[in-house]
Amino acid sequence: MESVQVNVKAEGETGKRGISGSTVKIVAVIAMLIDHTAAVILTRQIMERGFQNATLGGVEQLTSWLMDNAVLFYGYEIMRLIGRLGFPIFCFLLVEGFQRTRDVKKYALRLGIFALISEIPFNLAITGRVWHREYQNVYFTLLIGLLALCAYSFFEKFEHKEKGKDLPGALRGILTVTGVLLPAAYPALFINFSSQGGRLLCCGLVIGITAVTLILYGRKKGFRRVQTACADITALIPLMFLAEYLYTDYSGMGVLTISAMYLFRKRKVLAMTAGCIVLTLMSVGEITAFLALIFIALYNGKRGLKMKYFFYAFYPVHLLLLYLAAVLLGLGSIPLV
Repeated sequence: MESVQVNVKAEGETGKRGISGSTVKIVAVIAMLIDHTAAVILTRQIMERGFQNATLGGVEQLTSWLMDNAVLFYGYEIMRLIGRLGFPIFCFLLVEGFQRTRDVKKYALRLGIFALISEIPFNLAITGRVWHREYQNVYFTLLIGLLALCAYSFFEKFEHKEKGKDLPGALRGILTVTGVLLPAAYPALFINFSSQGGRLLCCGLVIGITAVTLILYGRKKGFRRVQTACADITALIPLMFLAEYLYTDYSGMGVLTISAMYLFRKRKVLAMTAGCIVLTLMSVGEITAFLALIFIALYNGKRGLKMKYFFYAFYPVHLLLLYLAAVLLGLGSIPLV
């Protein structure tokens, strides 16, 4: 998000034709508005017209309902698919902003402040209530993702022994072990398995794949780079747990999306591709996120229009306005979760 405000150009991008960061962000904002209009208003209309009862009444009743409400239902579906472009673009711009910002602490503070400001409008839009413990707005996901990027940057400095500093050997050893083992904890805790054996098998496969990948990576990049990668993983998994515990929008997979984009940050289209793959693994419904590649391919690395606080404020303001629209339509009391 910060990238559209910092007047720094990536190497080799000076004078490059294409669209600016602010234009890319406007695309994301429009996609988000379309998505949230469907989520906040059309979902309530669908529920009011008895969709849930139709799904319980069998194929014939559901088919009849769909015929009577085709424009509403399929319009909703199309709008949600368009909306999938928003989140990956915001993640991409977060990574861009992290690399370009002059003060990451202020960046994090802004995200935190707007996460708090957005919580009541978000809760009203989703549940019709001021407080809801089990779903938090996307600013919290972006903030946790930013903390992950800070951790990766921290470990990179030690990898290259900047100013002669290095982590103690024992700590590097511990981080290497935890980097191999911790990835298995995420599916063990947050994926439902039909049996304990299935859970153990999945954990074993994750550990094995992680270990083999790191070994192959080490043969190319060296063991010290593997240690840094393990330290990154050790930071990533607890932050994914935090997102899951807080029930943030996109939760742990959202944090992983940001991390994947940072991993391939030197190649922007590849970074977006990696992020979209993560989102699609989370849900097949996210597959239209790949359309965001079009805009990232055209992105020229320039700042564009100075609209920083417009973008920050748009999220809570539009959610509040959508909720008020739902109230005026007599739908405000219908909870979505």
